[in-house]
Amino acid sequence: MKLQSKILILLSIIIGVILLSFFTFQYIRINEKQIYSSENRKNQEAIIEKILEINRLKYEILIHDNSGWDEMIDFLANPNPEWAKDNVDFFVNSFNLSFVLAYNKEKELVYQFGDSVCLKDFQYPDRSFINSSFSTTPLLHFFQYCGNDVIEMFGAIVVPASDSDDRITPPQGYLFLGRKWDEKYLAEHSEATGYQTRLMNESELSELEKDPSKIYIFKHLTDNSGKTISTLVFSLEDPLKQDLFLFKVMSVLITFIALLVIIVFLFYFNILILKPISKISTALNTHNTEHLELLSSRNDEFKLLGELINNSFGQQETLKKKNTELYEINATKDKLFSIIAHDLKNPVSSIVLMTELLPDSLKKKDYETVAEISEMIGSQATESLSLLETLYDWAKSQTGNVSFNPETVNFKHIAESVIKNLHPTATLKNISVLINENTDIEVFADTNMLTTVLRNLVTNSIKFTNPGGNVLISANSLGENTEITVADTGIGMSQKTIDLLFKIESNLTTYGTANEKGTGLGLVICKEFVERHGGRITVSSEPDKGSSFSFTLPISTKNL
Repeated sequence: MKLQSKILILLSIIIGVILLSFFTFQYIRINEKQIYSSENRKNQEAIIEKILEINRLKYEILIHDNSGWDEMIDFLANPNPEWAKDNVDFFVNSFNLSFVLAYNKEKELVYQFGDSVCLKDFQYPDRSFINSSFSTTPLLHFFQYCGNDVIEMFGAIVVPASDSDDRITPPQGYLFLGRKWDEKYLAEHSEATGYQTRLMNESELSELEKDPSKIYIFKHLTDNSGKTISTLVFSLEDPLKQDLFLFKVMSVLITFIALLVIIVFLFYFNILILKPISKISTALNTHNTEHLELLSSRNDEFKLLGELINNSFGQQETLKKKNTELYEINATKDKLFSIIAHDLKNPVSSIVLMTELLPDSLKKKDYETVAEISEMIGSQATESLSLLETLYDWAKSQTGNVSFNPETVNFKHIAESVIKNLHPTATLKNISVLINENTDIEVFADTNMLTTVLRNLVTNSIKFTNPGGNVLISANSLGENTEITVADTGIGMSQKTIDLLFKIESNLTTYGTANEKGTGLGLVICKEFVERHGGRITVSSEPDKGSSFSFTLPISTKNL
């Protein structure tokens, strides 16, 4: 079997074992997540049930508070607007109720206060409703519609405070509280549970079956008869579905990259190693130096090896008498092969590592997916290049390998160069990068550092600006310094995010408007380079109002 075939089989086995290990690990991980997700769903349902119960008990306790019921009984017998304003109206506003309805013992409505728009379409409890509802219980809890709004109703009989426990005295009146389930109240449930919360009717619920990417928890709201009138739906993106999708994409990518790596490896291995070895083997077997001519044009160890073999042919008689010298030549040759093997170790290790990170694809011969993956590879390559440039700048700055050679330069020329290099990225997002007229100014700075700072700031502006936005570069003279500003119309930042900028220990990782990933190192580098010039960098931003980064540079060597 030829050496090339042996290497191909060995490499295929190594890649196969790595792929099998990767997919096995992913399979186990996803199954663990499925188990965790199932248990977590049960816990979430229990939490949601407890939150709903707490909210319900809050109003039940409220309506059972009989500390002022003796006054309420007097009010129901002789309604007094002033007392109602100080007590009932305050009651509604203080506890975010939509309305309060007060009935006397003859079951006549004597007072109401609350949302007049809601009460306009409200079906008031009548005498028959009160008789049937309170015949077996002193407390009611049910839901009903008020126009298009769902109202949570709480009702209780009014008895003297002294009879609040036994309730053996005849009812002296009836009190109803109403709480509208509006957007604000639903938002409170969303914040408490971490789920999106909304009310849906039966026809809307059928549409949820078409969206399996979310986790749904349903709580039915019933009227006084027990009939469901609406459903409270808690929804959350299912992270397991996202993991399964990523697993499929990674599988396709890894297979494609693995095959590509094998092909590239064999191509270069054949050119760099197998062909020279074949020529050397033929020359050694035939003692024909013509086979070594190919090696004379190389600039690596094979050239030296060819020369040694070529010289050995003309000196065989002498070499027979000099076994020691021959041994040294052979030792030198072995050393050369050792160097070659060592030099091959790193690229082979890198290839193996790549097969662990990139996913599997051409097995199904789905060329449409392959085309999509190719497009994704291009996008990832662009982001990887930007990351490598940033990490390279960071590594140089930390090891002290960045040279600092300030000189008087035209800032406009630097800005135009940066815009030209970033033009493809800006064009891809339909973002205009403009230079203000006042940028035609000279500064005293290191060209490479200034370019790196400006490139990072403009790249960030493009990254966090939605398609169709603008990025503006400007410069203003401030006495003996120049202030340079990069402003955008992007998504902006909160003060909390601003406080984390320029700090390597903050571990800030952000995603752009096109899901571009960043490391946060770029701004740290900008700060170090600007401070190396004796300047300072600042930021001004608000959410949805864009961001503005400014830094100062000296205009002469005096301020450096």
